[in-house]
Amino acid sequence: MMHFKAITLADRELINGYFSLKNYRNCDFSFANLFCWRGKYRFEYALVSGFLVIRFVCDDGNPCFMMPLGEGDLREVLQQMIANAREEGFQFRIYAITRAMDEQIESAMPDVFYYIEERDYFEYLYRRQDLVELAGKKYQPKRNHINRFISEHPDWEYSSITPALIPGCLELYHHWQENVLARHPEQELVDEELSLRETFENYEALDLRGGVLLAGGKIVAFAVGEGLCADTFVVHIEKALFEVEGAFAMINREFATHEAEGYEFINREEDLGLESLRKAKLSYHPVAFLERGSVCLKDDITPNSI
Repeated sequence: MMHFKAITLADRELINGYFSLKNYRNCDFSFANLFCWRGKYRFEYALVSGFLVIRFVCDDGNPCFMMPLGEGDLREVLQQMIANAREEGFQFRIYAITRAMDEQIESAMPDVFYYIEERDYFEYLYRRQDLVELAGKKYQPKRNHINRFISEHPDWEYSSITPALIPGCLELYHHWQENVLARHPEQELVDEELSLRETFENYEALDLRGGVLLAGGKIVAFAVGEGLCADTFVVHIEKALFEVEGAFAMINREFATHEAEGYEFINREEDLGLESLRKAKLSYHPVAFLERGSVCLKDDITPNSI
């Protein structure tokens, strides 16, 4: 029998201890991500046979799992996860699975699972040095945006986020939100706003790193992230005023320069299948995609389920 507990701030050290066992570059293995999005996904965890098992509610409203983390018999914990799904009456599925994770699962229980690749959830990995230097012809458009910003805002400043700057970040977010909804009224941003508020209300407790771009003393862009594993920094949030030419390119460069120092790679997360976001992420020329998908039981597959 698996006993799950809702994630709280008090669980940070315990959960991070399990995350540190693997050098996974997935943004999912970030306590801050779990905690700040718990309102939507209702993350909870159980300790099973030496493993951390995280369960959450998928977008379709059904429970599902993340890759179990620990040292011991992976087959045993997978069997317990399957039993939990059957006991509680939901279809077994593990989300945010990389090919390497799928190989581990397949090795533990051969020919039991089916891997489903999900392009919209591929994460984008960049070399930090590329985002800082923006060298070469392929980055000329980014340098042009930055030069335009500097020429129009010679008094620009970059600053790491402090508590005094958080209200200005929230004000910028609401302005950005209004702009997006005016263009795309079908988008749902309520959960994102809730996550953003959780981020700033618990900013210091979560040990996050953030930065703001100021022009004329006004915040025109901000970003928030953290170290994810030994060689990778993850950017959780990046917002800028659309009407300020070059603000996105500038915060991207300055944030990578000042907050991700010491890391080789930067994970800028997925594009969720949004065309404009995919175009923007590709324009920075990722060095690799962190290919992700989901795993289900072969016995559960029907002609219309994949």
